[in-house]
Amino acid sequence: MKNMIPFLIAIICFILVILEGTLSLINVSLFADDWMIVSHFMFLFLIYVTIYFEKITTFYAIALSIIFSLIVDIVYTDVIGVYVFAYTLVLYIIRVFMKVLQSNFLIAMLMTVFGVITTDILIFFLYNIIQIHQLSWEFYWHNRLIPSGVWNLIAGLFIYIAFAKRLQKWSFIKFERSD
Repeated sequence: MKNMIPFLIAIICFILVILEGTLSLINVSLFADDWMIVSHFMFLFLIYVTIYFEKITTFYAIALSIIFSLIVDIVYTDVIGVYVFAYTLVLYIIRVFMKVLQSNFLIAMLMTVFGVITTDILIFFLYNIIQIHQLSWEFYWHNRLIPSGVWNLIAGLFIYIAFAKRLQKWSFIKFERSD
């Protein structure tokens, strides 16, 4: 079991990448027509991997971020590297924050909000720099950032409930238990 844990985390990331694409195809008629809701399920899971699974000397979340955000870039976007850069940079920043913060529910939710908002803004600015889209800041703020932030916070709560304790247990099994 000890050696299988990183592969289980990778399989969960893969399933969440597929789920992101599947849910993006579903037209959400409950919301306003001009809202653009972007799911970051895999990224949310990797935030919790960073908070609850990682040790000081391991970089599983960063490695998985590079691999699976490259898949997101190849499959779902036109520009390769934007999600790789944004996800990896923000996960590294969260990792640095977690060196001085305690791992609890409140900090996990604050890191979720920080991670999703920072990632989305970073992706927005990168797409504006390379001129993929020409959205105004006001339109983006009102129609994408806030709806996506709320959607991903709700999804983050579900992912937290499903995986936080399990990741702590897997961390204990992988790094502290002597078999």
